[in-house]
Amino acid sequence: MEATAIKRGVTLEEYLAFEREATEKHILWAGEIFAMWAMAGGSPTHSAIATNVTAALLTALRGTPCRPYNSDLKVWIPRKSGSVYPDASVICGGFNLREGTTDVVTNPSVIVEVLSPGTESFDRGEKFAGYRSIEGLRHYVMLSSQAVEVEKYVRADDGTWNLRVLGPGDVLTFTAPDFKLAADDLYVGAFDAAP
Repeated sequence: MEATAIKRGVTLEEYLAFEREATEKHILWAGEIFAMWAMAGGSPTHSAIATNVTAALLTALRGTPCRPYNSDLKVWIPRKSGSVYPDASVICGGFNLREGTTDVVTNPSVIVEVLSPGTESFDRGEKFAGYRSIEGLRHYVMLSSQAVEVEKYVRADDGTWNLRVLGPGDVLTFTAPDFKLAADDLYVGAFDAAP
């Protein structure tokens, strides 16, 4: 990660206490607290894509035991003893919370990140490695913020991750939970928001 840590040698409990008092979001990564703005995406295009994803997921999952969440939900990263805020995630059934917490979930089945110049390297590398340590995670989706381009990783039964790259006109298919999303729907109006 290229950002500079605000605090080092921090426990989960210390991070959560810090986050409750903060006026902006932070992540905990390997005992270090980082400001999310320091890894900024934050562009109108990024925001539009993330909003489209959450809306599309809400529609696709209606009537199932699964629900989408936006970037306000903290997700536990076992490999890094950390907590991050994915751009979107899907939880099926009830929340499984990290022991001793009231707001850090351990059971997303789908995680979506919108790639930005400031976050792409982290999202593809260390963060994806961390996400792979979430036992029940089945799908990791990375969306370009430059063009209609989707990278969808699926965890196979043997634990390997398989990649499919999709573009305009393609459909993303998910299992466990079972649903579909049109790639174009994730980008509706997103590039109109660009300055």
